[in-house]
Amino acid sequence: MRTRIPVYCAAITLLIAANGFAGNPTMTERLVKDIPLEVGGTLWIDNPVGSIDIVGGDTPNMVARVTKTTTGADAAALAEAREQTVISFEGDRNVRLIRTILPPTRPTRWTSTVSYTLRVPRTVHVRVASKIADRIRVANINGNVTVKTFNGMIVLDNVTGASIVDTTNGKVIYQYRQKPSSNAQIQAVNADIEVNVPADSNFNWIADTLRGDVTTNLSMRAEFQGSALKGTVNAPGGPMLAMQTLLGSIRLLGNGLDVQNARSLRADAEHVTERKTLMMQPARRIQLPIAGGAFDFFTSIGDVEVGEVHGPARVQTGAGEIRLGLVYGDCNVVSLGGPLDLGDIMGTLVASTQAGDVLVRAAREGGRASTAGGIIRVLYSGGPMILQSGGGDIVVRQAAGPINAETRSGDITITADPIQRTQKIQAHTLQGNILLNVGPRFAGDIDAVVMTSDPDSRAIYSDFTGLQIKKDQVGGKTRIHATGKLNGGGERLELFAEEGDIHISKVITNPVTVMSPK
Repeated sequence: MRTRIPVYCAAITLLIAANGFAGNPTMTERLVKDIPLEVGGTLWIDNPVGSIDIVGGDTPNMVARVTKTTTGADAAALAEAREQTVISFEGDRNVRLIRTILPPTRPTRWTSTVSYTLRVPRTVHVRVASKIADRIRVANINGNVTVKTFNGMIVLDNVTGASIVDTTNGKVIYQYRQKPSSNAQIQAVNADIEVNVPADSNFNWIADTLRGDVTTNLSMRAEFQGSALKGTVNAPGGPMLAMQTLLGSIRLLGNGLDVQNARSLRADAEHVTERKTLMMQPARRIQLPIAGGAFDFFTSIGDVEVGEVHGPARVQTGAGEIRLGLVYGDCNVVSLGGPLDLGDIMGTLVASTQAGDVLVRAAREGGRASTAGGIIRVLYSGGPMILQSGGGDIVVRQAAGPINAETRSGDITITADPIQRTQKIQAHTLQGNILLNVGPRFAGDIDAVVMTSDPDSRAIYSDFTGLQIKKDQVGGKTRIHATGKLNGGGERLELFAEEGDIHISKVITNPVTVMSPK
Protein backbone atom coordinates (compact mmCIF):
# COMPACT_ATOMS: atom_id res chain seq x y z
CA MET A 1 0.00 0.00 0.00
CA ARG A 2 1.41 3.37 -0.97
CA THR A 3 2.41 5.85 1.72
CA ARG A 4 0.53 9.08 1.29
CA ILE A 5 2.23 12.43 1.62
CA PRO A 6 1.94 13.32 5.31
CA VAL A 7 0.18 16.44 6.48
CA TYR A 8 2.20 17.52 9.49
CA CYS A 9 0.21 19.30 12.13
CA ALA A 10 2.02 21.77 14.27
CA ALA A 11 1.12 21.02 17.86
CA ILE A 12 -1.61 23.35 19.06
CA THR A 13 -0.62 24.09 22.60
CA LEU A 14 -3.69 24.36 24.74
CA LEU A 15 -1.79 23.73 27.92
CA ILE A 16 1.96 24.03 28.43
CA ALA A 17 3.43 23.03 31.75
CA ALA A 18 7.16 23.47 32.18
CA ASN A 19 9.04 22.67 35.31
CA GLY A 20 12.59 22.21 36.44
CA PHE A 21 12.17 19.13 38.57
CA ALA A 22 15.53 17.39 38.97
CA GLY A 23 16.96 19.91 36.54
CA ASN A 24 15.04 18.42 33.59
CA PRO A 25 12.52 20.80 32.02
CA THR A 26 9.28 19.13 30.89
CA MET A 27 6.60 20.38 28.56
CA THR A 28 3.10 19.02 27.92
CA GLU A 29 1.16 19.98 24.79
CA ARG A 30 -2.42 19.02 24.03
CA LEU A 31 -4.23 18.93 20.72
CA VAL A 32 -7.91 18.27 19.93
CA LYS A 33 -8.79 17.59 16.30
CA ASP A 34 -12.09 16.67 14.59
CA ILE A 35 -11.36 14.54 11.52
CA PRO A 36 -13.81 13.15 8.89
CA LEU A 37 -13.95 9.34 8.90
CA GLU A 38 -16.49 7.14 7.13
CA VAL A 39 -18.48 4.61 9.18
CA GLY A 40 -16.97 1.79 7.12
CA GLY A 41 -13.51 3.29 6.98
CA THR A 42 -10.15 2.13 8.34
CA LEU A 43 -8.04 3.74 11.05
CA TRP A 44 -4.29 3.07 11.26
CA ILE A 45 -2.35 4.42 14.22
CA ASP A 46 1.41 4.04 14.67
CA ASN A 47 2.66 5.34 18.02
CA PRO A 48 6.08 4.03 19.14
CA VAL A 49 5.90 5.27 22.75
CA GLY A 50 2.72 6.16 24.61
CA SER A 51 -0.78 4.97 25.44
CA ILE A 52 -3.59 4.53 22.93
CA ASP A 53 -7.32 4.53 23.74
CA ILE A 54 -9.79 3.92 20.89
CA VAL A 55 -13.51 3.88 21.65
CA GLY A 56 -16.30 3.30 19.13
CA GLY A 57 -19.59 5.14 19.19
CA ASP A 58 -22.62 6.02 17.10
CA THR A 59 -21.48 9.51 16.09
CA PRO A 60 -19.82 10.09 12.70
CA ASN A 61 -16.22 11.20 12.14
CA MET A 62 -13.31 10.92 14.54
CA VAL A 63 -12.31 13.10 17.45
CA ALA A 64 -8.61 12.86 18.33
CA ARG A 65 -7.26 14.07 21.65
CA VAL A 66 -3.48 14.02 21.68
CA THR A 67 -1.11 14.68 24.58
CA LYS A 68 2.60 15.13 23.83
CA THR A 69 4.99 15.19 26.78
CA THR A 70 8.67 16.00 26.24
CA THR A 71 11.53 16.13 28.76
CA GLY A 72 15.04 17.37 28.10
CA ALA A 73 18.33 17.61 29.93
CA ASP A 74 18.20 21.36 29.38
CA ALA A 75 16.23 23.97 27.47
CA ALA A 76 18.03 23.21 24.18
CA ALA A 77 17.32 19.47 24.51
CA LEU A 78 13.68 20.21 25.30
CA ALA A 79 13.36 22.36 22.18
CA GLU A 80 14.93 19.58 20.14
CA ALA A 81 12.50 17.05 21.64
CA ARG A 82 9.51 19.19 20.73
CA GLU A 83 10.75 19.73 17.20
CA GLN A 84 11.62 16.09 16.47
CA THR A 85 8.47 14.54 17.96
CA VAL A 86 6.02 15.05 15.11
CA ILE A 87 2.33 14.13 15.04
CA SER A 88 1.14 13.38 11.51
CA PHE A 89 -2.43 13.03 10.24
CA GLU A 90 -2.64 11.42 6.80
CA GLY A 91 -5.09 9.82 4.38
CA ASP A 92 -8.70 10.67 3.63
CA ARG A 93 -12.13 10.01 5.11
CA ASN A 94 -11.99 6.34 3.99
CA VAL A 95 -8.52 5.47 5.29
CA ARG A 96 -6.94 7.50 8.10
CA LEU A 97 -3.35 7.13 9.29
CA ILE A 98 -2.15 8.79 12.49
CA ARG A 99 1.58 8.59 13.18
CA THR A 100 4.04 9.69 15.82
CA ILE A 101 7.29 10.33 13.98
CA LEU A 102 10.51 10.09 16.01
CA PRO A 103 14.18 10.08 15.00
CA PRO A 104 15.46 6.65 13.90
CA THR A 105 18.17 6.78 16.57
CA ARG A 106 16.93 7.13 20.13
CA PRO A 107 18.32 10.37 21.64
CA THR A 108 19.98 10.34 25.08
CA ARG A 109 19.45 14.00 26.05
CA TRP A 110 15.66 13.99 25.82
CA THR A 111 12.60 11.75 25.93
CA SER A 112 9.06 12.09 24.59
CA THR A 113 5.77 10.25 24.81
CA VAL A 114 2.53 10.79 22.93
CA SER A 115 -0.84 9.54 24.17
CA TYR A 116 -3.93 9.28 21.99
CA THR A 117 -7.61 9.15 22.91
CA LEU A 118 -9.72 8.57 19.78
CA ARG A 119 -13.50 8.51 19.41
CA VAL A 120 -14.49 6.78 16.16
CA PRO A 121 -17.57 5.21 14.52
CA ARG A 122 -18.00 1.73 15.99
CA THR A 123 -18.07 0.12 12.51
CA VAL A 124 -14.55 1.13 11.45
CA HIS A 125 -11.60 -1.26 11.11
CA VAL A 126 -8.70 -0.55 13.48
CA ARG A 127 -4.96 -1.24 13.07
CA VAL A 128 -2.61 -0.35 15.95
CA ALA A 129 1.20 -0.50 15.98
CA SER A 130 3.30 0.37 19.04
CA LYS A 131 6.57 -0.47 20.76
CA ILE A 132 6.15 0.63 24.37
CA ALA A 133 2.74 1.52 25.80
CA ASP A 134 1.40 1.64 29.33
CA ARG A 135 -1.94 0.61 27.87
CA ILE A 136 -3.59 0.02 24.52
CA ARG A 137 -7.37 -0.15 24.77
CA VAL A 138 -9.85 -0.76 21.95
CA ALA A 139 -13.53 -0.74 22.97
CA ASN A 140 -16.96 -0.99 21.33
CA ILE A 141 -15.68 -1.75 17.82
CA ASN A 142 -17.65 -3.92 15.37
CA GLY A 143 -14.98 -3.88 12.65
CA ASN A 144 -11.79 -5.93 12.46
CA VAL A 145 -9.02 -5.07 14.94
CA THR A 146 -5.27 -5.70 14.78
CA VAL A 147 -2.88 -4.73 17.60
CA LYS A 148 0.88 -5.23 17.46
CA THR A 149 3.22 -4.04 20.22
CA PHE A 150 6.35 -5.02 22.14
CA ASN A 151 5.43 -4.11 25.69
CA GLY A 152 2.37 -3.00 27.63
CA MET A 153 -1.16 -3.96 28.62
CA ILE A 154 -3.64 -4.60 25.80
CA VAL A 155 -7.37 -4.42 26.50
CA LEU A 156 -10.00 -5.36 23.93
CA ASP A 157 -13.47 -4.61 25.31
CA ASN A 158 -16.63 -5.43 23.37
CA VAL A 159 -14.82 -5.98 20.06
CA THR A 160 -17.12 -8.10 17.88
CA GLY A 161 -15.15 -8.21 14.62
CA ALA A 162 -12.25 -10.51 13.83
CA SER A 163 -9.15 -9.63 15.85
CA ILE A 164 -5.40 -10.29 15.94
CA VAL A 165 -3.16 -9.38 18.89
CA ASP A 166 0.63 -9.79 18.68
CA THR A 167 2.73 -8.78 21.69
CA THR A 168 5.92 -9.72 23.51
CA ASN A 169 5.65 -8.53 27.12
CA GLY A 170 2.80 -7.34 29.30
CA LYS A 171 -0.76 -8.65 29.56
CA VAL A 172 -3.72 -9.17 27.23
CA ILE A 173 -7.30 -8.82 28.48
CA TYR A 174 -10.16 -9.60 26.11
CA GLN A 175 -13.65 -8.82 27.41
CA TYR A 176 -16.58 -10.14 25.36
CA ARG A 177 -19.91 -8.49 26.20
CA GLN A 178 -21.76 -10.82 23.84
CA LYS A 179 -21.08 -14.29 22.47
CA PRO A 180 -18.01 -14.43 20.20
CA SER A 181 -19.06 -14.38 16.55
CA SER A 182 -15.70 -13.85 14.80
CA ASN A 183 -12.28 -15.47 14.96
CA ALA A 184 -9.72 -14.11 17.43
CA GLN A 185 -5.97 -14.78 17.54
CA ILE A 186 -3.67 -13.78 20.42
CA GLN A 187 0.08 -14.40 20.23
CA ALA A 188 2.51 -13.45 22.99
CA VAL A 189 5.95 -14.35 24.33
CA ASN A 190 6.06 -13.29 27.97
CA ALA A 191 2.50 -12.13 28.62
CA ASP A 192 -0.52 -13.49 30.46
CA ILE A 193 -3.78 -13.80 28.52
CA GLU A 194 -7.21 -13.45 30.10
CA VAL A 195 -10.41 -13.81 28.06
CA ASN A 196 -13.90 -13.29 29.51
CA VAL A 197 -16.94 -14.54 27.58
CA PRO A 198 -20.66 -15.05 28.25
CA ALA A 199 -21.04 -18.39 30.01
CA ASP A 200 -23.27 -19.85 27.25
CA SER A 201 -20.88 -19.04 24.39
CA ASN A 202 -20.06 -21.69 21.77
CA PHE A 203 -16.66 -21.62 20.10
CA ASN A 204 -13.57 -23.62 19.25
CA TRP A 205 -10.60 -23.00 21.50
CA ILE A 206 -6.84 -23.42 21.20
CA ALA A 207 -4.71 -22.52 24.24
CA ASP A 208 -0.96 -23.04 23.93
CA THR A 209 1.61 -22.17 26.60
CA LEU A 210 5.00 -23.74 27.19
CA ARG A 211 5.71 -22.57 30.75
CA GLY A 212 2.40 -21.26 32.10
CA ASP A 213 -0.93 -22.79 33.09
CA VAL A 214 -4.33 -22.96 31.39
CA THR A 215 -7.33 -22.34 33.68
CA THR A 216 -11.06 -22.01 33.10
CA ASN A 217 -14.42 -22.19 34.85
CA LEU A 218 -16.30 -23.20 31.67
CA SER A 219 -17.42 -26.63 30.49
CA MET A 220 -15.58 -27.98 27.47
CA ARG A 221 -14.45 -30.99 25.51
CA ALA A 222 -10.72 -30.78 25.01
CA GLU A 223 -7.36 -32.53 25.12
CA PHE A 224 -3.75 -31.47 25.45
CA GLN A 225 -1.58 -32.20 22.43
CA GLY A 226 1.91 -31.37 23.61
CA SER A 227 1.70 -27.89 25.13
CA ALA A 228 -1.48 -26.98 23.24
CA LEU A 229 -5.01 -27.52 24.47
CA LYS A 230 -7.50 -27.98 21.63
CA GLY A 231 -11.21 -28.28 22.12
CA THR A 232 -14.69 -26.83 22.00
CA VAL A 233 -16.46 -24.75 24.64
CA ASN A 234 -20.06 -25.79 25.35
CA ALA A 235 -21.66 -27.05 22.10
CA PRO A 236 -19.50 -27.58 18.98
CA GLY A 237 -19.45 -24.85 16.37
CA GLY A 238 -18.82 -21.14 16.39
CA PRO A 239 -15.65 -19.13 15.73
CA MET A 240 -12.07 -20.04 16.64
CA LEU A 241 -10.37 -18.37 19.62
CA ALA A 242 -6.65 -19.16 19.44
CA MET A 243 -4.34 -18.08 22.29
CA GLN A 244 -0.61 -18.68 22.44
CA THR A 245 1.99 -17.45 24.94
CA LEU A 246 5.44 -18.89 25.47
CA LEU A 247 6.02 -18.01 29.14
CA GLY A 248 2.70 -16.64 30.37
CA SER A 249 -0.54 -18.23 31.56
CA ILE A 250 -3.96 -18.36 29.90
CA ARG A 251 -7.30 -17.86 31.67
CA LEU A 252 -10.72 -18.33 30.06
CA LEU A 253 -13.56 -17.20 32.32
CA GLY A 254 -17.32 -17.09 32.00
CA ASN A 255 -19.02 -13.78 32.71
CA GLY A 256 -21.03 -14.04 35.92
CA LEU A 257 -19.46 -17.34 36.98
CA ASP A 258 -17.47 -17.70 40.18
CA VAL A 259 -13.81 -17.08 39.45
CA GLN A 260 -12.93 -19.27 42.44
CA ASN A 261 -14.23 -22.25 40.45
CA ALA A 262 -11.58 -21.83 37.77
CA ARG A 263 -9.53 -25.00 37.54
CA SER A 264 -6.14 -25.84 36.12
CA LEU A 265 -6.60 -27.93 32.98
CA ARG A 266 -2.93 -28.82 32.94
CA ALA A 267 -3.12 -30.17 36.48
CA ASP A 268 -6.29 -32.10 35.65
CA ALA A 269 -4.63 -33.60 32.60
CA GLU A 270 -1.83 -34.84 34.84
CA HIS A 271 -4.35 -36.54 37.15
CA VAL A 272 -6.40 -38.81 34.97
CA THR A 273 -8.74 -39.73 37.80
CA GLU A 274 -10.04 -36.16 37.93
CA ARG A 275 -10.75 -35.83 34.21
CA LYS A 276 -14.45 -36.62 34.50
CA THR A 277 -15.07 -33.24 36.11
CA LEU A 278 -13.74 -31.60 32.93
CA MET A 279 -16.40 -33.14 30.68
CA MET A 280 -13.55 -33.85 28.25
CA GLN A 281 -13.61 -35.91 25.10
CA PRO A 282 -10.16 -37.33 24.21
CA ALA A 283 -8.67 -35.94 21.06
CA ARG A 284 -7.94 -38.42 18.29
CA ARG A 285 -4.89 -38.62 16.10
CA ILE A 286 -4.72 -40.97 13.16
CA GLN A 287 -1.66 -41.72 11.07
CA LEU A 288 -1.78 -44.12 8.13
CA PRO A 289 0.78 -44.75 5.43
CA ILE A 290 -1.84 -46.03 2.95
CA ALA A 291 -5.64 -46.19 2.85
CA GLY A 292 -6.47 -49.02 0.42
CA GLY A 293 -9.81 -47.52 -0.75
CA ALA A 294 -12.10 -44.63 0.07
CA PHE A 295 -11.13 -42.87 3.30
CA ASP A 296 -13.80 -41.27 5.52
CA PHE A 297 -12.85 -39.84 8.91
CA PHE A 298 -14.79 -37.50 11.20
CA THR A 299 -13.82 -36.31 14.69
CA SER A 300 -14.62 -33.34 16.90
CA ILE A 301 -10.94 -32.95 17.85
CA GLY A 302 -7.95 -34.56 16.21
CA ASP A 303 -5.13 -34.48 13.67
CA VAL A 304 -5.21 -36.63 10.55
CA GLU A 305 -2.22 -37.72 8.46
CA VAL A 306 -2.44 -40.21 5.59
CA GLY A 307 0.30 -40.85 3.05
CA GLU A 308 -1.83 -42.25 0.19
CA VAL A 309 -5.56 -42.65 -0.32
CA HIS A 310 -6.44 -45.11 -3.10
CA GLY A 311 -9.84 -43.57 -3.67
CA PRO A 312 -11.82 -40.48 -2.61
CA ALA A 313 -11.12 -38.85 0.76
CA ARG A 314 -13.50 -37.11 3.15
CA VAL A 315 -12.00 -35.74 6.36
CA GLN A 316 -13.53 -33.39 8.93
CA THR A 317 -12.21 -32.29 12.31
CA GLY A 318 -13.49 -29.72 14.77
CA ALA A 319 -9.96 -28.69 15.70
CA GLY A 320 -6.79 -30.12 14.24
CA GLU A 321 -4.41 -30.40 11.32
CA ILE A 322 -5.13 -32.40 8.17
CA ARG A 323 -2.24 -33.78 6.10
CA LEU A 324 -2.90 -35.90 3.03
CA GLY A 325 -0.30 -37.01 0.53
CA LEU A 326 -1.60 -38.60 -2.67
CA VAL A 327 -5.37 -38.86 -3.16
CA TYR A 328 -6.54 -40.85 -6.20
CA GLY A 329 -10.10 -39.48 -6.18
CA ASP A 330 -12.02 -36.43 -5.07
CA CYS A 331 -10.87 -34.82 -1.84
CA ASN A 332 -13.12 -33.03 0.66
CA VAL A 333 -11.41 -31.78 3.85
CA VAL A 334 -12.79 -29.47 6.55
CA SER A 335 -11.16 -28.23 9.76
CA LEU A 336 -12.78 -25.76 12.14
CA GLY A 337 -9.34 -24.77 13.39
CA GLY A 338 -6.09 -26.02 11.94
CA PRO A 339 -3.82 -25.94 8.87
CA LEU A 340 -4.37 -28.05 5.76
CA ASP A 341 -1.36 -29.67 4.05
CA LEU A 342 -2.43 -31.47 0.87
CA GLY A 343 -0.30 -33.22 -1.71
CA ASP A 344 -1.29 -34.49 -5.16
CA ILE A 345 -5.08 -34.48 -5.51
CA MET A 346 -6.17 -36.44 -8.61
CA GLY A 347 -9.86 -35.50 -8.41
CA THR A 348 -11.76 -32.36 -7.49
CA LEU A 349 -10.63 -30.60 -4.31
CA VAL A 350 -12.81 -28.95 -1.67
CA ALA A 351 -10.71 -27.70 1.27
CA SER A 352 -11.80 -25.37 4.06
CA THR A 353 -10.46 -24.27 7.45
CA GLN A 354 -11.69 -21.64 9.89
CA ALA A 355 -8.17 -20.78 11.08
CA GLY A 356 -4.90 -21.78 9.46
CA ASP A 357 -2.88 -21.87 6.27
CA VAL A 358 -3.74 -24.03 3.26
CA LEU A 359 -1.02 -25.67 1.15
CA VAL A 360 -1.93 -27.61 -2.00
CA ARG A 361 0.88 -29.13 -4.01
CA ALA A 362 -1.26 -30.20 -6.97
CA ALA A 363 -4.99 -29.94 -7.68
CA ARG A 364 -5.18 -31.70 -11.02
CA GLU A 365 -8.91 -31.16 -11.57
CA GLY A 366 -9.07 -27.85 -9.73
CA GLY A 367 -11.69 -27.18 -7.06
CA ARG A 368 -12.06 -24.82 -4.12
CA ALA A 369 -9.87 -23.86 -1.15
CA SER A 370 -10.74 -21.36 1.59
CA THR A 371 -9.55 -20.16 4.99
CA ALA A 372 -11.13 -17.65 7.35
CA GLY A 373 -7.69 -16.36 8.28
CA GLY A 374 -4.50 -17.65 6.72
CA ILE A 375 -2.33 -17.97 3.62
CA ILE A 376 -3.33 -20.11 0.63
CA ARG A 377 -0.56 -21.60 -1.51
CA VAL A 378 -1.22 -23.73 -4.59
CA LEU A 379 1.82 -25.05 -6.42
CA TYR A 380 -0.12 -26.43 -9.41
CA SER A 381 -3.73 -26.22 -10.52
CA GLY A 382 -4.89 -28.25 -13.50
CA GLY A 383 -8.52 -27.10 -13.55
CA PRO A 384 -10.72 -24.19 -12.46
CA MET A 385 -10.04 -23.09 -8.87
CA ILE A 386 -11.79 -20.76 -6.45
CA LEU A 387 -9.52 -19.48 -3.66
CA GLN A 388 -10.84 -17.37 -0.76
CA SER A 389 -9.04 -16.03 2.32
CA GLY A 390 -10.58 -13.94 5.07
CA GLY A 391 -7.22 -12.29 5.72
CA GLY A 392 -4.01 -13.55 4.12
CA ASP A 393 -1.98 -13.83 0.93
CA ILE A 394 -2.93 -16.10 -1.98
CA VAL A 395 -0.18 -17.58 -4.14
CA VAL A 396 -0.65 -19.79 -7.22
CA ARG A 397 2.70 -20.86 -8.59
CA GLN A 398 1.44 -22.48 -11.81
CA ALA A 399 -2.16 -22.07 -12.97
CA ALA A 400 -3.10 -24.37 -15.84
CA GLY A 401 -6.81 -23.59 -15.41
CA PRO A 402 -9.02 -20.59 -14.62
CA ILE A 403 -8.40 -18.90 -11.26
CA ASN A 404 -10.81 -16.90 -9.09
CA ALA A 405 -8.88 -15.57 -6.07
CA GLU A 406 -10.26 -13.26 -3.38
CA THR A 407 -8.82 -12.02 -0.08
CA ARG A 408 -9.99 -9.33 2.32
CA SER A 409 -6.47 -8.34 3.30
CA GLY A 410 -3.37 -9.62 1.56
CA ASP A 411 -1.45 -9.87 -1.69
CA ILE A 412 -2.41 -12.12 -4.61
CA THR A 413 0.28 -13.65 -6.83
CA ILE A 414 -0.74 -15.78 -9.82
CA THR A 415 1.67 -17.29 -12.34
CA ALA A 416 0.05 -18.69 -15.47
CA ASP A 417 1.16 -22.04 -16.86
CA PRO A 418 3.73 -21.22 -19.59
CA ILE A 419 2.02 -23.72 -21.92
CA GLN A 420 -1.34 -21.97 -21.72
CA ARG A 421 -2.13 -19.58 -24.57
CA THR A 422 -4.95 -17.89 -22.64
CA GLN A 423 -7.14 -18.50 -19.60
CA LYS A 424 -9.65 -16.68 -17.43
CA ILE A 425 -8.24 -15.11 -14.26
CA GLN A 426 -10.04 -13.12 -11.56
CA ALA A 427 -8.21 -11.58 -8.59
CA HIS A 428 -9.77 -9.34 -5.95
CA THR A 429 -8.12 -7.91 -2.81
CA LEU A 430 -9.55 -5.26 -0.51
CA GLN A 431 -6.19 -4.33 0.97
CA GLY A 432 -3.14 -5.53 -0.90
CA ASN A 433 -1.32 -5.89 -4.20
CA ILE A 434 -1.85 -8.14 -7.23
CA LEU A 435 1.01 -9.64 -9.22
CA LEU A 436 0.09 -11.49 -12.42
CA ASN A 437 2.93 -13.33 -14.12
CA VAL A 438 2.31 -14.52 -17.70
CA GLY A 439 4.43 -15.67 -20.60
CA PRO A 440 5.49 -13.34 -23.44
CA ARG A 441 2.90 -14.89 -25.80
CA PHE A 442 0.03 -15.03 -23.32
CA ALA A 443 -3.16 -13.47 -24.67
CA GLY A 444 -6.03 -11.92 -22.77
CA ASP A 445 -8.43 -9.01 -22.36
CA ILE A 446 -7.34 -6.87 -19.41
CA ASP A 447 -9.84 -5.19 -17.08
CA ALA A 448 -7.82 -3.91 -14.10
CA VAL A 449 -9.06 -1.50 -11.42
CA VAL A 450 -7.28 0.08 -8.45
CA MET A 451 -9.15 2.13 -5.84
CA THR A 452 -6.72 4.36 -3.96
CA SER A 453 -6.66 7.30 -1.56
CA ASP A 454 -3.60 8.69 -3.38
CA PRO A 455 -4.77 10.76 -6.38
CA ASP A 456 -1.22 10.87 -7.76
CA SER A 457 -0.71 7.12 -7.68
CA ARG A 458 0.08 5.28 -10.89
CA ALA A 459 -0.90 1.96 -9.28
CA ILE A 460 -1.12 -0.19 -12.44
CA TYR A 461 2.09 -1.39 -14.08
CA SER A 462 2.40 -3.63 -17.15
CA ASP A 463 5.25 -5.08 -19.18
CA PHE A 464 2.82 -5.23 -22.12
CA THR A 465 2.06 -2.18 -24.25
CA GLY A 466 -1.33 -1.04 -25.46
CA LEU A 467 -3.20 -0.64 -22.17
CA GLN A 468 -5.45 2.38 -21.86
CA ILE A 469 -5.53 3.87 -18.36
CA LYS A 470 -8.19 6.27 -17.09
CA LYS A 471 -8.66 8.00 -13.75
CA ASP A 472 -11.85 9.24 -12.12
CA GLN A 473 -13.23 9.97 -8.66
CA VAL A 474 -15.60 7.54 -6.95
CA GLY A 475 -16.82 8.04 -3.37
CA GLY A 476 -13.89 10.20 -2.34
CA LYS A 477 -11.29 7.84 -3.83
CA THR A 478 -9.38 7.76 -7.09
CA ARG A 479 -10.27 4.90 -9.43
CA ILE A 480 -7.56 3.88 -11.86
CA HIS A 481 -8.97 1.69 -14.65
CA ALA A 482 -6.81 -0.09 -17.23
CA THR A 483 -8.21 -1.92 -20.26
CA GLY A 484 -6.62 -3.45 -23.30
CA LYS A 485 -5.58 -6.62 -25.08
CA LEU A 486 -2.49 -8.71 -24.55
CA ASN A 487 -1.20 -10.23 -27.78
CA GLY A 488 -4.45 -9.64 -29.64
CA GLY A 489 -6.82 -10.59 -26.81
CA GLY A 490 -8.25 -13.75 -25.32
CA GLU A 491 -9.92 -14.77 -22.08
CA ARG A 492 -10.91 -12.01 -19.67
CA LEU A 493 -8.44 -11.01 -16.92
CA GLU A 494 -10.32 -9.17 -14.14
CA LEU A 495 -8.08 -7.62 -11.48
CA PHE A 496 -9.20 -5.41 -8.58
CA ALA A 497 -7.05 -4.01 -5.76
CA GLU A 498 -7.99 -1.48 -3.10
CA GLU A 499 -5.16 0.57 -1.58
CA GLY A 500 -2.57 -1.46 -3.47
CA ASP A 501 -0.85 -1.88 -6.83
CA ILE A 502 -1.39 -4.18 -9.81
CA HIS A 503 1.61 -5.54 -11.71
CA ILE A 504 1.24 -7.48 -14.98
CA SER A 505 4.64 -9.00 -15.61
CA LYS A 506 6.03 -10.72 -18.67
CA VAL A 507 8.13 -13.63 -17.43
CA ILE A 508 9.59 -16.87 -18.72
CA THR A 509 8.97 -19.66 -16.22
CA ASN A 510 9.70 -23.35 -16.11
CA PRO A 511 6.69 -25.62 -15.65
CA VAL A 512 6.21 -27.27 -12.28
CA THR A 513 6.88 -30.98 -12.56
CA VAL A 514 3.82 -32.96 -11.55
CA MET A 515 4.61 -36.67 -11.47
CA SER A 516 2.01 -39.21 -12.52
CA PRO A 517 1.03 -41.69 -9.80
CA LYS A 518 2.51 -45.14 -10.10
